[in-house]
Amino acid sequence: MAVSQTGNRLVGVMTFNGDGVQRGSTYAVYSGDAVRLLGSYTLCLRFNVWVFRLLTAVLYLLSTDDPDEDPISFEVYFEKIRTKYGGYGRFYPLPANLATNKWYHYCQVRDMAGGEGRVYLSGELLVRESVSFSPDPKPRNVIMGQEEFKAPYSLSGKVSQVNAWSRVLSDDEIARLARCEDDFEGDVIAWSREWLLHEVDGEEVPLRRLCGSVVDGIVTVPLRLLRFPDAVHVCRGLGGAIALPADNSQLLEEIKYFQGVEECDRQWAGLTDEEEEGVWRDPFTGAAHNTSELFFRDNNPDGDKYQNCLRLHVKGLEDTSCEQHSCSACHTHAGITWTLRGICEEEQRMYYFDLVPEPLAFRGYGEYAVSQAGGGSWTWLNTVTNTTMATLQHETDSAFPIGRLSWITEEEVCGDPPGHRVLTLSPCTLDEFTCTSGFCIPFTSRCDLKFDCEDKTDESFCDIINYPADYKSSLPPRPVSDLSLPISINVSMDTINIDTTTMLLSVSYNLRMTWHDNRLTYNNLKQLTRLNTISQEQVALLWRPTVGFINTNDIQHTEVDADSVTTIVRHHNHYRLDFSNPYEVRIFQGDTNPVSTTRKYSTVFTCFFDLVLYPFDIQNCYMHLQVLSASSEYLIFNASDSFVEYLGPRLLVEYGIGAIDVHVNNHSQYSVSKVRVELVRRYGYAMLNIYIPSLTLLIISFVTLFFRPSIFEVRVMTALTSLLVLATLFTQVSTSLPKTSYFKMVDIWLLFCIIVIFFIIIFHTIIDLQVDYGEHSTKMSVSSKPAFFPGVQEIRVRPSSGSGKLFPDAAATTSPRPWWLPEIKFDLDFYIKTSRITMSIIFVLFNVAYWGTLAMDSGLVYYFYNTRLEN
Repeated sequence: MAVSQTGNRLVGVMTFNGDGVQRGSTYAVYSGDAVRLLGSYTLCLRFNVWVFRLLTAVLYLLSTDDPDEDPISFEVYFEKIRTKYGGYGRFYPLPANLATNKWYHYCQVRDMAGGEGRVYLSGELLVRESVSFSPDPKPRNVIMGQEEFKAPYSLSGKVSQVNAWSRVLSDDEIARLARCEDDFEGDVIAWSREWLLHEVDGEEVPLRRLCGSVVDGIVTVPLRLLRFPDAVHVCRGLGGAIALPADNSQLLEEIKYFQGVEECDRQWAGLTDEEEEGVWRDPFTGAAHNTSELFFRDNNPDGDKYQNCLRLHVKGLEDTSCEQHSCSACHTHAGITWTLRGICEEEQRMYYFDLVPEPLAFRGYGEYAVSQAGGGSWTWLNTVTNTTMATLQHETDSAFPIGRLSWITEEEVCGDPPGHRVLTLSPCTLDEFTCTSGFCIPFTSRCDLKFDCEDKTDESFCDIINYPADYKSSLPPRPVSDLSLPISINVSMDTINIDTTTMLLSVSYNLRMTWHDNRLTYNNLKQLTRLNTISQEQVALLWRPTVGFINTNDIQHTEVDADSVTTIVRHHNHYRLDFSNPYEVRIFQGDTNPVSTTRKYSTVFTCFFDLVLYPFDIQNCYMHLQVLSASSEYLIFNASDSFVEYLGPRLLVEYGIGAIDVHVNNHSQYSVSKVRVELVRRYGYAMLNIYIPSLTLLIISFVTLFFRPSIFEVRVMTALTSLLVLATLFTQVSTSLPKTSYFKMVDIWLLFCIIVIFFIIIFHTIIDLQVDYGEHSTKMSVSSKPAFFPGVQEIRVRPSSGSGKLFPDAAATTSPRPWWLPEIKFDLDFYIKTSRITMSIIFVLFNVAYWGTLAMDSGLVYYFYNTRLEN
């Protein structure tokens, strides 16, 4: 059957206790013979509840022999429903709380063949469970609206399309019934058959109205004799607007709301030019309208700046003073759920209300109502006990109970004695915040450091922490597991400075400590952590851990002062609503959302440098942090959540910043955390100012071995000068470093250079001994033949008299040499060659050993194999 055809079909609707009053005499009985559900069956109906009782009785199939024996029933609660299958009953929680004035379609299925029971709500399968059913031969009476005729559980609402089938309907059939696409009746209970009504009203409506949404059109609330600003204020608080007729037919439609009301011969239209003369604006939307577009009465507007509001006249709009008292029709959406906050109830249904347009009142989902008493004052009533709970405190007759207002309670509320109490009656949804005026803004705009409410109350009452009465700031939190409380630390370094001479590490850093305090709850946490900053007044009451900086000269420790920032980090989105608080709060738990405090520190830590490999050394400096508040039995560092980061430049003047990490030790008496800063010395300065100059002097000294042997003074003075310069350089380097009892690599290098030059001077002396400068013993001649090395002239010495031999014949004084021993002449050439070769071998061997040692694990190769340093 098509939707359009079925939707136009008229169906009967029964109304029970339409005024919301509980009665034990309002019910309906299925006429005819008693029904029997012998085997499998499907039972469906539509219901619309106006007031939720503690238990709302909808439908009962009671045994004719004993009504208390194994009933088949359907009961409605605010947050759940309950079904009984004759001896088997269950409560079923709902995905969302039920709403008043909304139609729901319900079906229960008993499948004996499949051994299961199913429950459907609005066509959706709510539960499927395995149940063993036995045949039910009992004849049963069908009763709607009462549970054993007890007034507290009577139905206040509507029921329609009660049908039962002696078979199991399919999922598709039930879905089509719920969507009003089908309308077939049952063979066991048929809705079109006669029902005996007892104080029940019946009517017929198109089926499509039973499948509408919770918001069904517009509700018009008549507001009488208010100034225009007051009428706009109240109507905005109701979530509505005052209409602006565009033509005569719309104008007549608006006027009819007050036909026959003598005091309402004047009626406001939703437009004003009070902000800017001649520019007519809608006070609800701010939209501007041209005067030519408005349906004005002839010769209007004529009030100039003295008449800035419009009222309705049968001949059109006319301007008048906004201070006049006129009536107005406020058009708002139907089906809006109102909440009353600031009261304490065990059941949520007690907080919710419906708007009753005329006379304006608020009917509770539960036992309460807010209405205007005979004297004109607004009262909060308990309709079951007929007790006045509170009366609105107001200074003018135009006060309405909308928004956050002061009431005078006449009964005990939330354990407080009668007196003044702030209550909030609001149409705002759970995702909105109610300004004191009653206007709604997004809840995310609550306490976001800028004003969003016109009355600026969205930035009031923004305290985050709720302290229990027994809270002690001197005692650390104790986890439920009774283990030590873990504290996470985050060290964020901005700048690092190292003084090698004094072995001090100066660090400017932000230290953040994070922990959970399960004794606390928090209000309205934001996703953006900086918006969850705690005021200094609340921080003063909070327990905070104290962490000491151990390796400092005066053992400093963390502080919580005006320079520190304490926030709550929203880790979990789960919260509960606190309707007892009139300022609309969402409560977050302290055991899942940690406290975090951050402060900027500038601390000088002592370090211990191992300078053996200087200037190619890699140092590790530590920041020792120790918990001082309590021993590790109570407080420990959280190793998994603690971390450190460096935000400054990686290359400093003297060092490069390598790896930075944190190590936690929770096994000592007090938990300790060590932040390691790896410092890789930049050796460019040493290479330019120590190694290259010393190497140059060493080469110069070595080159003197190639000078002419005859210029002994030049050779020795050159080597001695290099030696003196190296000694001076050695002294300068030693004074710029801490005094150590061990040799550093730079010391070894400079000492090597000094020793090599010393040996070069020794060789010069030996060579010079082979040169005879005497006038009678020898004579030197210089041959033009090239010497062993280019640029060195060969000197020949011959005797001045005698046999012509400078030395005696070796053959005459020594024994013959063996044939396998090469002839070695210890002459001048021998000593020159020996000095050159020896110095070269020593230089090469030393450098292989020296630089090979540095190549294994030092700063010399760090920059080539590690990519952690950035330019």
